[in-house]
Amino acid sequence: MSTHSLRDLRNQLGSIVREVATSGEEAIITDSGSEVAVIVSMADYERLHEHADVADALRLRGLRAEGFAAVPLSEMMEALGVSADEVIAS
Repeated sequence: MSTHSLRDLRNQLGSIVREVATSGEEAIITDSGSEVAVIVSMADYERLHEHADVADALRLRGLRAEGFAAVPLSEMMEALGVSADEVIAS
């Protein structure tokens, strides 16, 4: 893992991104000494999303086991007082 200031990032973006892509190690970005962002490889990004999808599915399974049921979109829109025409227009 490497750490770079915003100034470093502006001056060395290409090399920092290539290093992350080839090494698989993330790059922490700082602003005035505080960590504000991270650059990760595409493979790590995809893995994070896969884990999030699994976590969401497990959470939904748990909610259903507790008796919570999915609400059809039409019922939700009706309860919110929103029409399909309003959604399409926006």
